[in-house]
Amino acid sequence: MIVVSPTDRWLKNALENCSSSLMVSSPCIGKYLHDAVSQLGPKVTVRLLTRTLLGDFASNASDLDAVHALAERIGGIFSLSSLHAKVYVVDKKCALITSANATFSGMYRNLECGVQIKNRDAINTLRAFIQSGFGSSPRPQLWTADDLNELRKPVETLRAALSRVTTLRDAAIEAPPRVRLQRRQLARLVESFSGWLQLTMEGISQIRSDTFTMSEVFAVCAPLAASRFPENRHVREKLRQQMQRLRDLGLILFLGDGRYERLASQT
Repeated sequence: MIVVSPTDRWLKNALENCSSSLMVSSPCIGKYLHDAVSQLGPKVTVRLLTRTLLGDFASNASDLDAVHALAERIGGIFSLSSLHAKVYVVDKKCALITSANATFSGMYRNLECGVQIKNRDAINTLRAFIQSGFGSSPRPQLWTADDLNELRKPVETLRAALSRVTTLRDAAIEAPPRVRLQRRQLARLVESFSGWLQLTMEGISQIRSDTFTMSEVFAVCAPLAASRFPENRHVREKLRQQMQRLRDLGLILFLGDGRYERLASQT
């Protein structure tokens, strides 16, 4: 069955009979999804795969408050920076593959089109795709409500630094955009983070080239870690974790073969 706008009609009808699970893949999230999830019974499990790009939040393409509220309700969300698929799976009964994001615009205002799936094998395949991040490696990371709360200051800092957030929003449709900031703006962005994320950002901002290896990250960050976290004996593992976080935030790009690209740098 073809599903056209408003996509909200399909989702509301499907959720009326939702008894066990809802799985959502949507790059952009709005209050709309939080309100829909709030109507579900307490026994319904919800899994959300989305993006946590700072640029999406700074440009209001995605609503940080809504994502945070969802994470509080469902125990965390999963982040995949390259996500573009919009898929909604209700129980194991029906699914929708669509162009509509889980936002008010996506569900009501925009002209969207999708296809309803009722084949059990196809539904199970879609569930597995959302679970695995469509086969991404590494797999999507869990972001808790506390993790997302830590992004409020960086988001406001980036928003203040951008003269044209609509340019950033357009650039972020297909992939995390490169963000060029003045020296003072970049320093403020680094300082807006805390703990290990701040340390890692500070370290990679010292690397001269925009492309670098994990060995270079260790070289610049290890002295900082020895000074700030002298009791930590797992520095390499911690730094690798932070690099995945920075990928989810759209501040670095994984190039493969142990190489990375810095997306937020100084003009």
